Formats: sequence, C-alpha cells, structure tokens
Amino acid sequence: MISRGILRNSDKLRKHLPGKRFAIITHESLKEYANLLRNALEEVSILHFPQGEKHKTRETKAALEDELCKRGLGRDTCIIALGGGVVTDLAGYLAATYCRGVPLVLIPTTLTGMVDAALGGKNGVNTPYGKNLVGTIYHPQQIVIDPECLTTLPQRELKSGIVEMIKHGLIADRNYFEFLTENAEKILALDPSTIDRAIHESCLIKTSIVKEDEKGRGKRNILNFGHTVGHALEKVTDFSLPHGEAVAMGILIESHIAMQLGHLSSSEFDKIFQAFHKFTIPFHLPEKSFLETMSLDKKSIDSLPRFVIIDGIGNADPCGGSFCRHVDRSLIINAIEWSKNALCCR
Repeated sequence: MISRGILRNSDKLRKHLPGKRFAIITHESLKEYANLLRNALEEVSILHFPQGEKHKTRETKAALEDELCKRGLGRDTCIIALGGGVVTDLAGYLAATYCRGVPLVLIPTTLTGMVDAALGGKNGVNTPYGKNLVGTIYHPQQIVIDPECLTTLPQRELKSGIVEMIKHGLIADRNYFEFLTENAEKILALDPSTIDRAIHESCLIKTSIVKEDEKGRGKRNILNFGHTVGHALEKVTDFSLPHGEAVAMGILIESHIAMQLGHLSSSEFDKIFQAFHKFTIPFHLPEKSFLETMSLDKKSIDSLPRFVIIDGIGNADPCGGSFCRHVDRSLIINAIEWSKNALCCR
C-alpha cells in the first residue's frame, strides 16, 4: 500500500496494521516515526539495533530474539520493521523464525526499502563469507509505503534507491527507464507526483516478477542484475560502500559483459552510463580485488559466479530459463579493467 502522509494519520494507519500487540524493530535515528506508530497502536514495544549493513548479522538477530523473550512477547505479537533495507531484511528473517513465525508488517522509510528490499518476501542476514547467505522467504501481511518519509532521507541514500529503480527499467521496462532519465531532476527534487509514480511503477515491476517466480529458480534472478558484482564490492569494502553505489558499478560492469557478448549495443551501453550521470551517482571503485568474492554469490554454481545478461534496455536474456549464466573469466576481467579506467576518472 502506497499512501502519502499515512504515518501522520493514526486512524488510517491503524486500520492497516493487524493484531493488538506489536514489536517495532528499528533504529534510534527513526525515533520520530516510531513515536507516530506508538500513538496509533495500543500495546507496543520498541527494539533498536545499530545502523549499518555490518550489523545485519545472526548475532544481531539473536540479541533481538532474546529481547523479545525477555519482554514476554509471544506468537500473538506482530513484528513491525520500520526502516531501510537492513531493518526489513533482518526483521523479516526474525519474524519468520520467532515462535516459528509471527505476523509481519514492513514500513520502509528509504527509497531502496520502498522499491526493492521490502518487496518479494526475501529476507536474511550477512555472514563473514558473503551477503544475505542465510535467510528465508517470508511474506509480510502488509507493506506500508509513505513517500513523505523521503523528505528526511540524505541524498546519498535517495540515490541508492534510484539505482534500484533504474535496474527495474533495464531488466523489464524500457519505457520506465526512459521516464526515469527524462525526469531525473524532478525525482531528485522529490516532486510529489513524479516520485510517487516512480515508486508505484517500480513496485509493480518487482511484484510482477516475484509472482512469476517466488522462490528464485528462474526469472526472479533478473532482479539481481548488477548484484553479483555489487555484493562482492560491498563485501570487500566491509560494507562501507553503500549498496546502491555498489550495485550501480555492478550494473555497468555487468552491462559491459553483455556488450562484449553482443547482447547489448555500444549505444545502449552509453545510455545506461549516461543515466547514472544524470542522477549524479558517485563511483568509488575499491583498490582491493573483488573477482574471487563473486564466487560466493547466491546464484553461483560450482563456485563460479553467474550473471544476468540484458538483451538491450528493458529485456533480460532468458539464458535457457535460468535468467543468468556463467561467462568466460576473461570477459569479467575486461569489464573490471574498463571500470577502473572509466569510473575512476569520473
């Protein structure tokens, strides 16, 4: 559900939240939104954990579970995840396993959360070996999206969400990609009608893909376009590199691979490059090698990374039904070398 201003309308908000007892999983920095929820509900417990991808771990999940137990919260408790993708991923995994499953509501407060992390039922935590390697598929009873939350979002985090929207256009909808690039200034300025439409259409793209392949055995893999490289970049930088910036570099490197394979023309590749330029997405390629880290990606088979290959803007190659494939190591190295020359000079 997308409803501008709903978090400040306690009567309307309460109608969309199931249950009587609630546990809000969030960060200290979101105290204002947590208090709005508290005003709309009756029995509420608020649990915090530190911000940052490096805290999305099994240890954090265990600490939150222990706290729920200490407060006497059982199967009649609805977990509300209030925050960005880190919160929705971790709280979703917690809800899936606590008391063998409790009701879950996701209230994403970042653009990445709204158009990507909160959708599709996937959740999980990171391990020392890779990102999101442990988790479940567990769908929330409700997703509440209030675009007004974006007015307090730092520009860098806003741009991370824009990267995910660009990705959706590249893999599934050329018209949507063009809408984004043509309205870059309005989206960055959070023009209400433009950003609301962008969020709505992005959500439609992702949910339609998930409906076709909930478990990620085929077409859902296209949602990981740019993420084979992106997750490796996050890992080698100890998650100091924001997810969106890592995925943006991943999209360009994986698009370069598609171009080498003859699936993407050089002119289309340039349009993708220019799209990130329009949104002034920063690039910071780490000096540390990330080539071997890609073998730990969830799509890997026989410890070899697989990549989503786009057939032009708006379409992904089915790759025999798996929607991702192995590519020759030399093509990966060529794309990485291109990125070192092209991205580091921007």
